[in-house]
Amino acid sequence: MKLYKSMGTLFVFSMLALVPTGCEEDYMSITNPQTEQKANTYADYEIDWAEAADSVSTAFIERFYCSSNRNGADGVFSYSEYNNQNNNGNCYWQQAHAMAAMVDYYNRIKLTDPDQAALIRSYFKRWYDKRGNNYEGNASWRGASGFGNDFTDDTLWITIALLQMYDATGDMTYYTAAKQTWDECVRPRFALNEYGWLPWKMTDLGANTCTNGPGAIASAMLANYAKEAGNIDEYNRYLEESQTCFDQNIHVMNNDGTLDNPPLSYTQGTCMEAGRLLWKLTGNDGYIKKAISAARGQMTATSMNETYEDELIMRDEGTDENNSIFHAVFFHWASRMAIDREIDAVDPNIRKELTRYVLRHASYYWTLGIDKSQVGWSDSYFSVKCTEPREAGTGGSLGAYTSAAQALEAMWIIERNQ
Repeated sequence: MKLYKSMGTLFVFSMLALVPTGCEEDYMSITNPQTEQKANTYADYEIDWAEAADSVSTAFIERFYCSSNRNGADGVFSYSEYNNQNNNGNCYWQQAHAMAAMVDYYNRIKLTDPDQAALIRSYFKRWYDKRGNNYEGNASWRGASGFGNDFTDDTLWITIALLQMYDATGDMTYYTAAKQTWDECVRPRFALNEYGWLPWKMTDLGANTCTNGPGAIASAMLANYAKEAGNIDEYNRYLEESQTCFDQNIHVMNNDGTLDNPPLSYTQGTCMEAGRLLWKLTGNDGYIKKAISAARGQMTATSMNETYEDELIMRDEGTDENNSIFHAVFFHWASRMAIDREIDAVDPNIRKELTRYVLRHASYYWTLGIDKSQVGWSDSYFSVKCTEPREAGTGGSLGAYTSAAQALEAMWIIERNQ
């Protein structure tokens, strides 16, 4: 159990059941430490990002990962807390982003908390064994790995999640499944679109940004693995596929760096990471410059933001379980750009701008986004806006909670690695 200070109130916020601290605890010593903490830009005290991320991520996993059978859902994430609405049938692409947040949590604690790390690895395996809740009934679309889906973008998000699970654990099972899913379920679809881009789904062959963004990331990751293994033919093939996908993103980029109309934060984030990875692979500054344009588009465009306390914060992009998770995707990839020091040679300011933007959101999530008091936290949930909790009594949202957990994990990554 972790104790935190928040504006003079004692609160407990973890995956463990809430219990009193006990009479022997000195309340004043906890809530009023002798050395006053320094304020950050958006809070009246300095936030310990490791403790804040621990608090939110452990509660996130407890509430939304079905570690036991919850109304038929087991070993996967659920749309509603504890799957109490029993509505998890088509929860698939959201699994990838919830998994991304859990992987970031795992990477942060795996060297310092081996017991918890072992538990999370068991969750990875159970999620894998359940094929991430893939509901696709067409065996040819599922592929031999079992992770393929009618929706190409859903298949790609899951492929990226598997690769990140591999990176975190070194377990080749996840890499093999990801590679097999791309090779068998994704690659043949390039031929189905009239422009040679990846189609949205098998039943709608038009190309879109939400498919080709993650397509560029997944194939760039696979290209890098092939390069490291010395397999030049595979490297070149994956690289060409990544470049093809990224071309679609460039095609729809507006003058202000946003993509499409209306632009969405998750496609801004995938364009950022795709351009960064292609720059790493090729050394072509054009890729990172497009990625930086996408980052600035997210942070500065009025179409992407609203004003709070005279600064811009991400707008409400929708409360359903598709749109509510968009912010999580941006935070995840923003942290990768924010810690890449080599970018300074191309643009010396973008990492500072990203850090402040993520700091703003993470701070507001932590200080304003949820009731952390002993009485209130057990029935309090994050909303799609970082500055206010979800309406009391309405339960939780996987998308909104994932976004909050990812923002805090991203802030820890940035603080630790800058």
